[in-house]
Amino acid sequence: MTTFKDFWRRLSIKTKLLFYFFIVIAIISFFNLYLNNNNYAIIDQFNGTMTNYYNINRLLVFTNENKHSVVRYLREKTEENKTTYEIKKNEIMLLIAELEDELVSIDAYFTINAMRNSLESTYEKWDQAIAERDQNIPVYYNAYYEGERIGAYTKTYIEALLYISLQEGNELYKKLAEEAQIMRQISIMLIVFSSLFAMFIGFLFINSFINPIKKLADTSMRISSGDLEVEEVTIASKDEVGILADSFNKMSLSIQRYVSDLKEKVVIEKRLHEEELEVVRMEQLLKASQFEALQSQINPHFLFNTLNTISRTAMFEEAEDTLKLIQALSQLFRYKLRSQTSVIPLKEELWMAKEYIYLQKSRFKERLNYEIIEDERSQMASVPIFMLQPIIENAIIHGIEHKVEGGRLRIKVTNRYSDGKEMITIRITDTGGGMSKKRLEEVLSFKDNSHRSIGISNVYHRFMMMYSQQGTFKMMSKEGCGTCTEFKFEGNELGGKI
Repeated sequence: MTTFKDFWRRLSIKTKLLFYFFIVIAIISFFNLYLNNNNYAIIDQFNGTMTNYYNINRLLVFTNENKHSVVRYLREKTEENKTTYEIKKNEIMLLIAELEDELVSIDAYFTINAMRNSLESTYEKWDQAIAERDQNIPVYYNAYYEGERIGAYTKTYIEALLYISLQEGNELYKKLAEEAQIMRQISIMLIVFSSLFAMFIGFLFINSFINPIKKLADTSMRISSGDLEVEEVTIASKDEVGILADSFNKMSLSIQRYVSDLKEKVVIEKRLHEEELEVVRMEQLLKASQFEALQSQINPHFLFNTLNTISRTAMFEEAEDTLKLIQALSQLFRYKLRSQTSVIPLKEELWMAKEYIYLQKSRFKERLNYEIIEDERSQMASVPIFMLQPIIENAIIHGIEHKVEGGRLRIKVTNRYSDGKEMITIRITDTGGGMSKKRLEEVLSFKDNSHRSIGISNVYHRFMMMYSQQGTFKMMSKEGCGTCTEFKFEGNELGGKI
């Protein structure tokens, strides 16, 4: 069977030259295609920014129209205005959801959240006014004006979001200008590269006849001086120089083979000895790790049994709050002890998170509020065990605890289809003290040895080991506003272990 290498050796110099010229043309064409595709990508990004700007303006128009619909209904009490109000309200919420997916900056995220909360409060008051108007309650206008007062903040948030969108458009324009400059430099580099490559081809063909003869002479000198460990002289062509090189290689090959056999025997004996030592060392390590694993189970089992004893005593003494706390903590120990695998359904991980938050709620009382939004379609998706608890603990201990007024914790699970794939998103958001940009970079560098960074590093590495290219991990924070941690991964049923 003729290999490509043999085929190449038999080619004429003319054919080789044509091949090298084809490579030069292909390289230039590749770079031109790259530059064109880059231009189209920038245009698509700019179109996306314009679409976001258009949707923000629509949002401003819809909120004004919805306000007029409420006013007309309260004055005229017509079903048409009430229906218009409900339709517009739904359209506004859909627009907000669309903007939340498109605008990914941290400022946009917090602005959209604030705008959503403001609109929900406004519509809550206006719905109350409509209900009171339907029941002929004279003071229905109080709820309307309260909603109108809250709605004034909505306009401010929309204007802020519009400003953020304009900033992104300005940054995109700067990026386009920078890309144009880079394209100009790449064009110059292409000209220089093509010239150098052409010179290289000429130099290569000139030396293709001189270098083989020089290599044969040098190798002959080494053999004559007693150096038998010479490399095989490789000649690409099949002319007289190639035949001479083949004969020379055959003469030195038998001597090299004999010496090589002796060296291989020594190497094999050495490797066998090293492998025996490695087996002994691995057996010692295995025994030590098995002992440590058995020893590490003693304390959790002891604590679990002790908690069960305390819970029975609390039950007989009718200490209901104490009983609930002990049972919640006992459930957490039971959850860890019975989990023989490092992968569990998302449903069980959320259950464990609820038990942990219940324990913290008993400590912080009214200073800690929380909300968990689950998606039933995602309950059997597989996740690493104890993926959520370290993030929740950081949010409470390092974020909410330091605020006198406390804060709010929100866990939201969403399930969407993108490009025919089921994508699951888990967002853990708190309204704690947040982190500065520098502190956030330190935490995400995983070089900090603090408890917070160790926990986040552990969660990140286990999550990425499980999902690799099918998952993303993000953490966003703003000092004084709060922190948001997001897991996004491709949906699947419970599988194997990490």
